[in-house]
Amino acid sequence: MVIALQRAGSVRRFVMKRLSGFTVIVLLLLPSMLWASKAAEESAAPERGKYLAERGNIVPPEEVYIDSYVGYIDYQYPKPESDMGVTLYSGHHQVSSKGQEEILQIGIQGKELNFDELPPMNLAFVIDKSGSMADRDKMDWVKESFYIFIDQVRDKDFVALVYFDNSAKTVFPSTGMYSSMNRQRFRDEVYQVRPGGGTNLMDGVKLGYREVLKNYRSEYINRVILLSDGQATTSTYGLSEMAQSYRDMGITISTVGLGQDFDLALMRGLALAGGGSSRFISGKKEMEKTFGSELDRMVVPIAYDLEMKLEFLQDVKILDTWGYDHQIVGRKINYYLPTLHHRDYETILVQFRIAPLNLEGKSNLARFSLKYKDLHGNTRYKGPFYLDVSFVDVDYPVAGFSDAMVLRSGTMLHFAKVLQEIGKSYYGSYGGNAQYALDLTTDIRKEILNARERLDYIGFDDEIGMLDNYLRIFSGELAKTELDRVRIVEDVEIIPPVRDRSLHDHMENLYREMTLDLSSRKTGTIAVSGFSMKDGKTTELTALLDEMAMVEITKLQTLTVIERGRMDMILEEQALSLSDLMDTGKAIDVGRLLTADHMLTGTVIEMPNSVVIFGRIINVETAEIESAAQVIVAKNREVEALL
Repeated sequence: MVIALQRAGSVRRFVMKRLSGFTVIVLLLLPSMLWASKAAEESAAPERGKYLAERGNIVPPEEVYIDSYVGYIDYQYPKPESDMGVTLYSGHHQVSSKGQEEILQIGIQGKELNFDELPPMNLAFVIDKSGSMADRDKMDWVKESFYIFIDQVRDKDFVALVYFDNSAKTVFPSTGMYSSMNRQRFRDEVYQVRPGGGTNLMDGVKLGYREVLKNYRSEYINRVILLSDGQATTSTYGLSEMAQSYRDMGITISTVGLGQDFDLALMRGLALAGGGSSRFISGKKEMEKTFGSELDRMVVPIAYDLEMKLEFLQDVKILDTWGYDHQIVGRKINYYLPTLHHRDYETILVQFRIAPLNLEGKSNLARFSLKYKDLHGNTRYKGPFYLDVSFVDVDYPVAGFSDAMVLRSGTMLHFAKVLQEIGKSYYGSYGGNAQYALDLTTDIRKEILNARERLDYIGFDDEIGMLDNYLRIFSGELAKTELDRVRIVEDVEIIPPVRDRSLHDHMENLYREMTLDLSSRKTGTIAVSGFSMKDGKTTELTALLDEMAMVEITKLQTLTVIERGRMDMILEEQALSLSDLMDTGKAIDVGRLLTADHMLTGTVIEMPNSVVIFGRIINVETAEIESAAQVIVAKNREVEALL
């Protein structure tokens, strides 16, 4: 009964949130009915999801913005020399000519400048000082962050400070930061603020825009930054229209949310309408980073009005896409992004199905191009950029994504989809279905753990933490014993997607997938450290994998294979074993001693009913995992004998 009441209360709170932002959402949709609205996001939804799970709450499905989860990760795209760079990735380097589903990822990376090189800024901070800001010392977070901020602004920058509770007040009018006296006056106003009152967000935002207008200059970054931890207690009717009109004038707005009760839909929609970004702050350190080292990523644009076009060159059916507002017309997708910020990274994902094709070998799959306006209003063009893959005559060559970029993004995409499904199940009719939600949580946790292991245990910490919190919540509601929960946590086996394929065919697909990118390189050297069981022992299976690795790598005419004798000598000198090279750092160290450009390493993990074999190609110079292909082999007599 208590659980049911808690759920009902949660549902009512989230429904009220949606209703409070309803006017904003409707107004946003009116000017762009032809576009599928999926806004580019910062960290608002993922950070808030983590925050809720840590406090024993299941994230409502309407608050899981898939675009936000996909775009939340810094994929470390190549740094561009010009104002932005574009890179295309596919989930697999080889795809089935019989047809299959696939993921395409487009990474856009903004150029990085020194802070002193950035354009001058004209900023107005609009800060919620309502009574709820006293909870968890949130106002203290704001104060300490602003002390960091004011020390890094430059003489040419303008800053204003507006507070709002039941009413709004400008406490520090827009002022140039050209003197230590002005900076101290700003600190004094920040120090004196005390929380109390309601949340008159509308009047606060109006005053913020008014302050930016006082020192508006076209060559400046003109922006309002709104920070709030709650829902507006007065009408916000016309807020998005106001943000849109100021955006057209060259004044944008970014939003920052805190706490459990802030209006995510309202803040997210306002940032979209106003041409800025939306973030959620879960703690003091995140706040200090946002207003310190990360300020430029929230404030400083490098390009406006990005119009992007993706065109598939083969027969495919587009299933869905995430990242930006878009239009799908046949095999083409047009995207629009109002602003790309300095040093920022943006991600597009496309899920599509390739039709059966009479193709074998490498072929262009898609091309991408864009145009945009730079900070001076000049129209620029980039592209076209092409993506090619190799078509092979097999069904589903390897298990899971093999490109390291898409392994991260595709796993995040599935994670966000499952979070939505968990929320729908948990908050569903008749009290929800906690058992189904637990099953979903268990399955996606296995997938994420698998991806994390293939990526050398880098990333997905927050996602695993969320799912572990979910497991505790569902196990408690279903009266699971501690032993039951431990068994659930320890079960990490993934069901083999193809059970009747021979081990030899699995290995052929694995090596072909891993080496396709290497075959296109002009020259280079590669060291093959070989495969090891996870527990370090040597088996006939690892010996077979090592032998086949050498055979396949020597087929690459563009690469020189370093002799195994040199590898053994280095290992002996460094007092290392082959199993030590499962550690990417140690593999890179050995690769550098060998003066190799690439290292091939692999791991075999024995499960109760299957064997997971995954190999990695590591770039020794950049320390990046370039390929992480995997096959999951069902155990049979042949496999058992080799183990």
